[in-house]
Amino acid sequence: MPYVLVEDFRAGLDTRRTEITSVPGSARTLTNCHISRGGEIEKRKAFVTYATLPAGTHGLATAGGQVFVFGSAATPDMSSVPENVNYVRFQPPSGVSSTTMTEVLGVDFFNGEPYVSAQFSDGRIYHYWNNYTGGTDPANRISDWFEIRARSSFSVTGGTAGGTAATATLTVTGGSFNPNNLLRWLRINNKDIISGTVVHTGNDTTTATAIANAINAYTSVPNYTATSSGAAVTITAATVGTGSNGYALTQSVEGDFASTYANMSGGVDNAVTNITVDGVSIIDNPVLWETSHPYTAQKVAEEINDSFSSPEWEATSVGAKVNIIAKEGGTDKNSLTVAVTKTGDVTHDTPSATSGGAPTSTSVHKPGGFLRSFNAQMHSVSDSLWHTSKINDPSEWTESAGTVTNYEDLSNHDKGSSELVGVAPYFENVAIFAEDSIQIWNADVDPTKRSLIQVIGNTGALSAKTIQEIGDSDVYYLSRSGIRSVKARDSSNAAFASDLGNPIDDLVIADLATSDENARNACAILDPRDGRYLCAIGDKVYVYSYFPSSKVTAWSMYEPGFTISDWAFDGKQILCRSGNTIYSLGGEQNTTYDSCPVTIQLPFLDAGKAAHNKMWTGLDATLENDWEFYIGTDPTDISKNEQVATIGKSTYSLSRIGLSSTSTHLALKITNTKAGAAKIGNVAVHYELNESG
Repeated sequence: MPYVLVEDFRAGLDTRRTEITSVPGSARTLTNCHISRGGEIEKRKAFVTYATLPAGTHGLATAGGQVFVFGSAATPDMSSVPENVNYVRFQPPSGVSSTTMTEVLGVDFFNGEPYVSAQFSDGRIYHYWNNYTGGTDPANRISDWFEIRARSSFSVTGGTAGGTAATATLTVTGGSFNPNNLLRWLRINNKDIISGTVVHTGNDTTTATAIANAINAYTSVPNYTATSSGAAVTITAATVGTGSNGYALTQSVEGDFASTYANMSGGVDNAVTNITVDGVSIIDNPVLWETSHPYTAQKVAEEINDSFSSPEWEATSVGAKVNIIAKEGGTDKNSLTVAVTKTGDVTHDTPSATSGGAPTSTSVHKPGGFLRSFNAQMHSVSDSLWHTSKINDPSEWTESAGTVTNYEDLSNHDKGSSELVGVAPYFENVAIFAEDSIQIWNADVDPTKRSLIQVIGNTGALSAKTIQEIGDSDVYYLSRSGIRSVKARDSSNAAFASDLGNPIDDLVIADLATSDENARNACAILDPRDGRYLCAIGDKVYVYSYFPSSKVTAWSMYEPGFTISDWAFDGKQILCRSGNTIYSLGGEQNTTYDSCPVTIQLPFLDAGKAAHNKMWTGLDATLENDWEFYIGTDPTDISKNEQVATIGKSTYSLSRIGLSSTSTHLALKITNTKAGAAKIGNVAVHYELNESG
């Protein structure tokens, strides 16, 4: 009897083709599992709680078997965390009122000590190296980096979702009862809002009531409702906000039917409609109040960052507070008036005048968040500048020798490099990422010997934390179009952007479109134990299993049940942080499993004879642990399926699982919810061939 054998799953998760035309061995869904070196499906290990941290700590880093977290508080209670979890305190310089750290932007190690870029509640960024040494201007702050930009702030203090709907009015002013005295049609924005006609009753008031009833009885797109008061009809848009303002109300009447009318107006959004600095608008679009005050503040900050003004301003948000920060340093932007315009029920406190701008200097640089240590130097980026520290001294960033500067303006070489994201070693060179451009540079420690090698356009990294070098010849990163890599095209080592994430591009793009935060906060790690690349986007982790000798290049997905902000490897285990909890993937011994739900959806199988009906007669599988098998036989809807068996061991030496279904195609869905390790090696589906047609 013939059968279809899916002998391995090395193609992994692949959504590029339809469920009917996908390649056997690929999967439409691979959740909470990955592909092994041999091309089999393996259940992921458990995310085991490693430490519960006190509030006020940020970031995650490891070195020498020690775990590091960071903050600005003097005495967080670390008594309940493992002894190898270390808290490192950082403080801003003297004279700065905002002393609360809100985020660790970057961390790496130099000479075994953490080098950290940290952001505080006023949006200022500072760099630190080594442990806190006390004092109001701690010695571990790198003074070559200093915030010299003017800033202001305000907080969203009130608001609700929605607004006020626009209205139009129609007033019946005359007419007599006669079947020929009527309102023939009524339209808003050229769309009918009544069905049929309304005859004048001989009374203006009752006629207005009849018109309102006709509007309410008819469902238009968009829809409207109406009320009447005396001879006046008030027509209200179904959707609140300004969208319907200005829509024309038009009518056609016959006989002596008479009325007056006014167009749609009065729609109001609960929104921040404008922000000006010194009279110049710094947002291009209104920002609706949504979800909460902090969420709205976040959206306001994003709108400022996405808008262009002259001079330019940036923004951050902390809770409900919006920090407005000059793009460039200098005293000329101090004492400027900031004004916020709002509509609806949104409220805010009074923005402060701008302050804090200091004279610009070539010896002091605006700090960026990204950090990377290699070639005996620390590397960082800010705006379009690629910075490197002095050799063997990450506290010195001003000059290398004499008056030679230790930075390069990459916008002079490519227009897409005005905002740099991160840096990674690439062969003996360095790859420098913007969001829409990558530049390959000679990475000589002597700045005078550096030179541009290559520009790769129309691709770049959205998040610095997703940039991961693979050996010295490949760099993975998250781009607008999906997960990509920089690698050599041929023996010349000329770089190009490989589309290694192409099988899951539509899934990743959808996750990025869900929230701007998904892109900004995405983070990744290369698991050094097996070489898998794990990229967390929102509450999902995309997993790339790459084993060239086995020809395995397979994607899958983990759903840990929380959003990961940081990854680290302590020499034994992969650690990740979500909120105030650190988790270990697989536990210290990398052997811990739980009962997380594993879901596998295979595409339709047709035995190479798509147009023939088949009697599907049996099922065999090689597996470990208990798996539930479902079959779907409707090629127009892969979600239609029924459970046919629970299989707890390989069936080939036993009687096969019986089936009795007829169709041209069959799709398998396989699930596991039992604790412990689980694996699927292959699946065979037996059939008898019927007629074609």
